[in-house]
Amino acid sequence: KYIYYCNLKEGNTTMAHGKFEFKGTWLGFLWLAVWTSVLTIITIGIFWPWAYSAIQRWIAEQTFIDGRQLCFKGTGVGFFGTWLLIVFLTIITLGIYAPWGYCRMKRWETSNLYFADAGDVEKV
Repeated sequence: KYIYYCNLKEGNTTMAHGKFEFKGTWLGFLWLAVWTSVLTIITIGIFWPWAYSAIQRWIAEQTFIDGRQLCFKGTGVGFFGTWLLIVFLTIITLGIYAPWGYCRMKRWETSNLYFADAGDVEKV
């Protein structure tokens, strides 16, 4: 399976392609979703940045682009301040900030996404 995209910005019509694979299983995600949800509920939402980081880490570990595994290096501690700001601004603007908050969250996510080096991949 290949995913193709076309960059039409400024008249560039060259095609790029690569093999994208996701090797995650429903059972692996179910377990992750259960334990992160339980901890988020127990902590009344405070654990959410750590849960989000754990989910992003799992997704990255299961994703390969042209055979190269992705690696997510973000942490809950690193996301906590950004998350607090997003929640605060969304509440005081009665939800108006939510689209900007989502984009801020995605920028944090992608800034912590890398191709895995040999030391980042666990041997099984």
